[in-house]
Parts: sequence; C-alpha cells; structure tokens
Amino acid sequence: MRVFSDENLEVMHRAGSSPYLLITFNEMEMKANGSRFWGQRFCEKANISALGFISRRPNWFPAASVVKAVEAAAPILRTAPERILYGHSQGGYAALRYRRRFNAAVAIAFCPQVSIDPKAVPFDGRFARYFSPGVHANMGVAPDHAAGRAYLFFDPFHAVDHRHAVRIATLQERTHLVPVHMTGHGTVRAFTGTARTLSLIEACRGDDLPGLRALTRAARVTAPMRPYQIAVTAIARHPAWADRFDARFGSAFSTVERANFLYHRANRHIRDGELETARTMLADAMTIQPENTGFARRIAELDGRIARGRQADCAAFS
Repeated sequence: MRVFSDENLEVMHRAGSSPYLLITFNEMEMKANGSRFWGQRFCEKANISALGFISRRPNWFPAASVVKAVEAAAPILRTAPERILYGHSQGGYAALRYRRRFNAAVAIAFCPQVSIDPKAVPFDGRFARYFSPGVHANMGVAPDHAAGRAYLFFDPFHAVDHRHAVRIATLQERTHLVPVHMTGHGTVRAFTGTARTLSLIEACRGDDLPGLRALTRAARVTAPMRPYQIAVTAIARHPAWADRFDARFGSAFSTVERANFLYHRANRHIRDGELETARTMLADAMTIQPENTGFARRIAELDGRIARGRQADCAAFS
C-alpha cells in the first residue's frame, strides 16, 4: 500500500508479523514505480512489517520530502515502537542520516556515503553529478542525526567506502564498523538469502557482536563478488597474480565484473608501457559494454599515444 508520494520519493507499507518495523531505503539503481520497494521480496518471504522508501531517481532522499513522508506515515510508526532502518549506498546514507528522525532502535547501513557534496568529500567523485546545492544543502551525516545503535558494513579494501565509513563512525556515536573484506561496493550482496538476512537483523537487534563477526566471516567466504574483488585488488601490486586468478575464476565473473576487470587491468598495462596489450583489453571491454562511452574515449586516447610512439620510432630510424 502506498502511503506517500511526491516529486522525490514514494513510501510503501507492508503489514507483517515481525516484532519490529523494517524501514528500507533503496540503492540508486532502483527507482519508484508505485508498486514495489527495496527489500520487498525478503519482507514477503519472512512476513516482515515494512515501510519502504523509494527514490524516483538517484537523489539521496532529500530531507524536505522525508519529513513530509514521516508525517504521512505517522499512524504506522506509532504502532511500531521498535524501528530498524536498512539500506545500501544511497540507502545506507539515508539509514544513518535519518536515525533520529525515525527514533530508530537500530540502523543497518551497507557502503554508505557521509555526503555527496563534492566540497565535503573531495575524495569521492562517483556521485557528484547527482549533487544539487538547492536540494542537498546541509545533507551530510551529522552527530545530531544519531539515535539507537548503527552497524556500518563496508569493505576495508575499497578505499573510498572505507574513508566514508571512518568519517561516519567519528561523527555518529554508537556506530559499529563491520568490515566485510573483498566485497567491494556490493557488500550487501554477501548477505542475500532470507535466513542470512534474518540472522543479520537479529544479531544487530541483540547487539551480538561476536555473532555478527561470525556471520560476516561466513558471508564473505561465499560472497559471489569475492573472486572478482580479489583479482581487481591484486592488479595494483601483483598484476601477474591477478592474471592467474582471472584465468582460474574469471569465467564466473558477471558481465559488469568482466568489463571492469579488463578496464582496470588495461590501465595497469598502460602504466607499465604495454599499450598494445592495454588497447586489446579495452576493446574487449567495449565489446561487453558497447554503451559505455568511457571505454571508447580511453581507446581514442590510447590510439593517439600509440600513433605518436610509432612516429617517434620512425623518426629515430630515419
């Protein structure tokens, strides 16, 4: 049932039998369509009471709209004294940004951003194109947004997510950092499955840190993105080892992972002066993702370097 809608987001309610209300916030790839919310399938399988916040575009849940939505959902919230916030990336940001607004007992955030304001996070340009000064004024996660406890899951090997996590934990009290190694920006995917997600929520509800660490260890070992993350991480310092790992596990990479690995490996070949090899890899990546104009631009730049190198060689022998 839809309980709120405006130009920025909509809110869906699902009645269930859980002793808590799970309030979810979507990641940026999902957009509101009037009939679904992020985490809906899990809530249906486990019969969870839920309030799903869904953005209409990647907008990081503007405060003005969230305030109106909370007012519209007040009758539902009054019947749920225990509220758990849950989200990934822009949704993880919202779970932390609105802890106090919902008077949350627990917030569970995967790979959140402290802000997308380029001035506030000059180390992260991934989402700068979505920042609007008029919409996102004073949007950063702040100390006075904290309520209850928060559990922030991230991959320490993902340098940018790591910086966001550390800053958030510094700003917000009672925020536990939970490292999930070699899961990249997709850490939430390591916890898919009804049983595992329920175990995660219960461990956070009970502030069971030993149980949470055990669950995290098990999740990261079987995480579907782990082979890819290990291979990509190895490129920087051990490229030959990355190649061996790719040869063994690369057939199981998703198409996006395959293209990304080729792109990063090509960049290392460029750094090592192996331009022809790099061009071949970029061409393979573009075949996998022909809509990715970044690959085409990179190839054009590389073709220019290769041509200039050949001209220099010819001049040297003339």
